[in-house]
Amino acid sequence: MTYDEIVLPSRYSEYPALYDFINSFSEQEGYSSLFVDDLQLSLKEAFVNAVKHGNQERDGLTVSCSLSAKGKLLFASIKDCGNGFDPDQLLNPVDPRHCLLLSGRGVYIIRAVAEIISFEHCKDGTAMILRYITH
Repeated sequence: MTYDEIVLPSRYSEYPALYDFINSFSEQEGYSSLFVDDLQLSLKEAFVNAVKHGNQERDGLTVSCSLSAKGKLLFASIKDCGNGFDPDQLLNPVDPRHCLLLSGRGVYIIRAVAEIISFEHCKDGTAMILRYITH
């Protein structure tokens, strides 16, 4: 099993470091470029949600990402310092009544390429746990 983690300041400008982290891990594991594109997209959405909604764009907080590969499965965790949310309470972004909203598509995009296994709450934040079938 391969495991790696990165902890970043909770700022949108830190995304390039996460991008490089994901690419490095993916290269080590030999993932296809199509899979890496999907992985990058879904983890970018999770990172933006963690900064914006979880940490409410507050300075001094962090977002961590861990990746764990085992065979054809990849598990990812994006952890922020917030209290979490109920993804089933989100508006449906493909509903015509919501399609012009400026936000609200992140979890929809994540679900298109990964299975959201759980939201783990702890004393210092919440982690979104994702599972991918690699290729």
